[in-house]
Amino acid sequence: MVKKFKLIKDRQEVIEPYVTGKSVLDIGCADARLDGRKRYKSTGLHEFIKERASRLLGVDCDEEGVECMREDGYDVVTSNAEEMKLNERFDCVMAGEIIEHLSNPAGFLESVKGHLNEDGVLIITTSNAFGILSTWRILKGNNIKVHGEHTCWYDPKTLTQLLERHGFEVTEGFFSNKSKWYLGKNFYKIKYQIPKLIVALRPYFSGKVIVVARLVKKP
Repeated sequence: MVKKFKLIKDRQEVIEPYVTGKSVLDIGCADARLDGRKRYKSTGLHEFIKERASRLLGVDCDEEGVECMREDGYDVVTSNAEEMKLNERFDCVMAGEIIEHLSNPAGFLESVKGHLNEDGVLIITTSNAFGILSTWRILKGNNIKVHGEHTCWYDPKTLTQLLERHGFEVTEGFFSNKSKWYLGKNFYKIKYQIPKLIVALRPYFSGKVIVVARLVKKP
């Protein structure tokens, strides 16, 4: 188990070495946007991986989103992340902001096992249950802002526990926050600098958790 999670500015710096020149399965790759009508495109993370991976397959449960991505030339299939059977294994399975949406995270992890190469990695990014913005909303108004499709929250300890129960070992762990906190144009804005200072002193208040996990090898 990773004892200390490192604070970083951008999840891409963690993800890049694991996807460059590798075969990658990206789960939850269709990004729905509202712009007068419902439109779809690939997520920014999917684009980032596509520029670096030797092989990239996207998976999403939204049939309309998958069809739109296919029309744009992406290699994408429709499947439920909790029960995928794609008959292919990958060097990296990427699950960016997905696990907090699931009804059956245990089923998801068991499904991932069947799609990882022996030395493959699973990368999960998710909202932190103890993020400073969530904490501030509770202190301010005894309420909290929750995405309408989220079913749960994780922190490093509960996410590690879940992974270990299903045969994974967390080899690296990180915290990250909103990228706009670090933009030069926002340097003098108190609403960004105060939370940035707090998480610098206490990283456990960070907004995002990132873990890199591998399957535990059987003796």
